[in-house]
Amino acid sequence: MSFFKGSSIFVEFFFVLSGFVLAHGYAWKQNINFKNFVIARTFRLLPLHATMLLVLILLQLGKLLAYINGVHFIHEPFTGTQLVNEIIPNILLLQSWLPNINILSWNSTSWSISVEYYMYILFFFTLLVKQNFKYILWFSIALIAFYLLISHTGILRDALKGLYCFFAGALTYLVYKNIENKVHLGKNYFTIIEIIILILVVYVVSSNIQYRLIIASLLFCVQILIFSFEKGFVSKILMQKIFLYLGKLSYSIYMIHLAIILIILSICIVLEKIFKINLTVIINNERYIDFGSNMVNNIFIFTTLGIVIFIAGFTYKYIEQKGQEIGKKLINK
Repeated sequence: MSFFKGSSIFVEFFFVLSGFVLAHGYAWKQNINFKNFVIARTFRLLPLHATMLLVLILLQLGKLLAYINGVHFIHEPFTGTQLVNEIIPNILLLQSWLPNINILSWNSTSWSISVEYYMYILFFFTLLVKQNFKYILWFSIALIAFYLLISHTGILRDALKGLYCFFAGALTYLVYKNIENKVHLGKNYFTIIEIIILILVVYVVSSNIQYRLIIASLLFCVQILIFSFEKGFVSKILMQKIFLYLGKLSYSIYMIHLAIILIILSICIVLEKIFKINLTVIINNERYIDFGSNMVNNIFIFTTLGIVIFIAGFTYKYIEQKGQEIGKKLINK
C-alpha cells in the first residue's frame, strides 16, 4: 500500500521522460520553426485536455440540476476545486503558473500538462542557442530549479519540479547520445542492472526518506538511460505489443480516469438514494466508493481500470489522433 500511496511521484518520471524524448526529437533538428513547433505541441495536448474539462463542467451542471431537485452532496456544485473563475486559467493551461489558482482545480491531473506545455515553449528557445551553450543552458535551468526546490520556496513549486526534471531528462539524453555506441555490455548484464533499478525505484517510491523527490528524479534519469538501450530482458518484455499499446494510450488514461471515477461515484450516490443501500463512505470530508468487502472493492478497482483503458482507446483514436491530424494540416498550410 505504501507503494501506491507514494506513486504520485511518478509524475516526476513523466517530466524526466518528456525532457529525454523532446531532446531526442528536436535537439539536433535544423531550421526548427516556432509556429510549427507550437502548433504540433498544442494539438498534441489541448484537444483531449479541452474535452475532459468540458466533460467535468457538464458533470457539475448535472450536479447542479440534481441539487435543485433535492439531491444533496457533500460539496455544492461549482465549489471546492470546481470554481467557475478557474475555468479560463484551466483552458489556457495556466493553473500551475498563476498565484491564487488551485493547481488541482477541475481535471486535477492536468496540472502537470500545464507545467509541461509552457516548458515546451521554454525548451524551444533553448534550441536557438549554439550547440555547446545549449547544453550549458539546460544544465543551468535544471540547477536553478533544483536550488529553488531545496530552498523550500513556495513560489511555483510544482512548476519548478517540472523544470528541474524536464531539463534533467534532456541532459540524460545528451549522456545517452554520447555513450550509445560505447557501451558493449551483454544482455545478462543489462538485465541485472534493469532489475536492480526497478527494485530501487519501488523502494524509493514506497519510502519516506529525506529528499525523496530529488533521489527519485535522479534515479528516474538513470532508469531511463539504462532502458533506452533496450538490451535487457525487462526491456524486451516492455517492447511487447500490449505495452506499446498502453504506451500509446497513456496520455488518454491519465487525462480521463478522474472523470470516469467521478461518473461512477455519481452513479453510486444515485443508486444509494434509490435503493437505500450503502455504496459509499465519507472519510475526511471526501466521499469514496466502498462496497463493504475488500474482495469486491479490489474486483471493482480492476474493473474500473479496464473501463478506463477501454474508453482511452476511443479518446486516443477520435480525439488525440484527430487533433494531431488537424495540427499537421495547419503546419502544411
